Amino acid sequence: MRTPLQDAVGGYLAKGRAWFHMPGHKGQGDGAFAGILPWDVTEVDGCDSLFHADGPIDLLERAFSEVYGTRRTLLCAGGATLCIQTMLALACGTGRKLVISRNIHRSAINACALLGLDPVWVYPEQDAGGWFLGRYAPGAVEQALAAHPDAAAVYITSPDYFGVMSDLPGISEVCRAYRVPLLVDNAHGAHLPFLPDRYGCPHPIACGAALCGDSLHKTMPAMTGAALLQIGEERFSAEAKRMMSMFGSTSPSYPIMLSCERALGYAQEGAAEGFARTAARLDSLRVLAQEHGFALPLGRVDPARLTLGFGALGWTGQAFGDYIRGHGIEPEYISGSACVFLANGMNPERDFVRLEAAIKGIAPKGNPAPVKPVLPHPVRVMGVREAAFSPQQRIPVGQALGRVAAAEASPCPPGIPVVMGGERIGHNEQEALRFYGVEEVNVVSGPVERLFRI
Repeated sequence: MRTPLQDAVGGYLAKGRAWFHMPGHKGQGDGAFAGILPWDVTEVDGCDSLFHADGPIDLLERAFSEVYGTRRTLLCAGGATLCIQTMLALACGTGRKLVISRNIHRSAINACALLGLDPVWVYPEQDAGGWFLGRYAPGAVEQALAAHPDAAAVYITSPDYFGVMSDLPGISEVCRAYRVPLLVDNAHGAHLPFLPDRYGCPHPIACGAALCGDSLHKTMPAMTGAALLQIGEERFSAEAKRMMSMFGSTSPSYPIMLSCERALGYAQEGAAEGFARTAARLDSLRVLAQEHGFALPLGRVDPARLTLGFGALGWTGQAFGDYIRGHGIEPEYISGSACVFLANGMNPERDFVRLEAAIKGIAPKGNPAPVKPVLPHPVRVMGVREAAFSPQQRIPVGQALGRVAAAEASPCPPGIPVVMGGERIGHNEQEALRFYGVEEVNVVSGPVERLFRI
C-alpha cells in the first residue's frame, strides 16, 4: 500500500525543524500523547492542504475514489456531518424543497435549517417486523416527487441505525425518471463494498446515488471524525471542495486524515476477508438469537451489524444493558426494546465468543406482543429555519399541546423524530412523546409564536 500522507508528514518530522507554527503543543507530548502529537501537524510545506489539495492528500483521495468506484472522493475530518452539509448545499443550494426520509440524523436537520430547505417527508413502510421501523419504498418517493415537482433532490438514510436497508436501486431509478439527484446518508455503510456479493448490499454509489456521505470511523479502522464524501455524478465535482470548506474547519486534523489513510490500506487489503468472516460469524449468531427468542429485523439488513430485539423476551433496556455489560460487552446502542452490535474484521474471536455466551445464557421474562413504533404525521406551520432561529423555551411535554416545536424531539438519537422544528404538537404528537419517555421539548416562544399557537 502507498501511504502518501504518512510519507509526507513523516518526511517533515525527519527534518527536525523548529515548530514556529501551529499547533501550540509543538509536537511535544508524554505518556499516551508521546506517539501521536508529533504527527498532529498543520498545513506546513510538503504536507498539502485539505481544501486545496494537490499533493499527498490529493493522491489519497484519488486512491479512495478508485476503491469505491466514484467520480471523485473527498477526504473529510469533520465526520459525516460535514459530508451531509456539503451534499445538501451542492444539490439544493438554499430555499429549495427536498424529498427526505423521516429518519434523518440531527446534522441533516441542522443543515436544512442553515440552508433554509423545505422538507417533504417520506415515512417508512412497516416491513421490518413488529419491533422495528421499516424501509423507504420507491413508490413513496415517487408519490412525493409527483406531488412536489419542484423538489431539488431526494435524501435517504440507508442503512439505518438498526441495519435496515432500503431499496436504493429502485429509489435511484425513480430519481432518474424525475431528473433529480439521489443523496444518501451512508454514515453506517462505508464497509458495504467489502461484503460478499451474496448479501446483495452494494454501496450507494453503485446503486446510482449522485452523492453520499460515509463515516469511516463507524465501521472501518479510522479515528472518530474520519469520513468520505462520495461523488457519483461528475456535475458535483467542481464545486465540492469549495462547498465543503464553507462548513468545515480551516484547521482539519492531520491525525484523523492519517487514520483515513490507514482505513484505505485496510480497504485495499484485508477488508474483504475481514467482513466476510465477520458476516458469517454474525449469521450464526442471528440463528442462535432467533432460537432463543430474540426478534430480528426482517428483510435485507447490514450483515456486519447484529440487532437483537430483546423486547420480545420481555426485557427492558436497563435490564438488558446490565446483562450484556455483565458479560464484558459494550454494545453500540440500546433502545427501549433492541440492542445494536457493530463488528468488523478488527474484532477478535473472543469478542464473538462472549456475545455467543450472552445470547445462550439469556432467559425470557415474558412473551409480550410486538410494540409497534408510534409515528404521527405532524402538521408543519413554520419553516425549519424559521423555527430554529426563533426565540425558544424548554417546557414539559404536558404543557406543549398546540405549541410549535423549535427543534426535533426524538425518543433517543438516532430515533425517528416525533416532531421536527416548525411542526405543531397536537394530541397524537403529545401522546407519542409520552410513549417514548420524552419529558421536555423545545418550543417556539415570543411574539412570532403567538401567530401560530392554537
